[in-house]
Amino acid sequence: MSFEDKQTIFTSTELDYEEIVDIPDGYERAELKDFDDGEIITGRPEMSSVTSYTFDDAGDEKTVHRFKLFIFQDDDSTYVEINVNLKNGGDIHKNIRKGSVLFDFLTSILELENAGSVGKSNIIRNVNLAEYREFVGRLTQMSIEVKERAGTYAYYSFLVKDVQV
Repeated sequence: MSFEDKQTIFTSTELDYEEIVDIPDGYERAELKDFDDGEIITGRPEMSSVTSYTFDDAGDEKTVHRFKLFIFQDDDSTYVEINVNLKNGGDIHKNIRKGSVLFDFLTSILELENAGSVGKSNIIRNVNLAEYREFVGRLTQMSIEVKERAGTYAYYSFLVKDVQV
């Protein structure tokens, strides 16, 4: 048997590449909840691919989809790890509602590009996260503002306030 030709036997096998962010040795991890509401965090950003994993949640199988945004503060060897939860896997997402961390992230970048562009929008109908990952990948620095949100429970979000290429 020769493997010189393209793959033909294992037709259901799909190859892909997951962008994994390497954490430098010796860096300490922080989360948004470690900061005060309104605090600005500045550093070198990296955004991971969308990942999905399944776990046992009290006897029920549950699948979580998310990407991670990292802000590396090289001066003090720390990094902020931000989990952005998603409703489905892959890069294409639809009907993202205001009040979600994903909505805050995307619309704050749109506002940086063109102030007032979001207006009174309260839903994003369609987005390809690969475009945002490519954008973040070109940045040398990003400043975010921590936002503490209250509702049924307290959670933390953020707004992108400034970027440098």
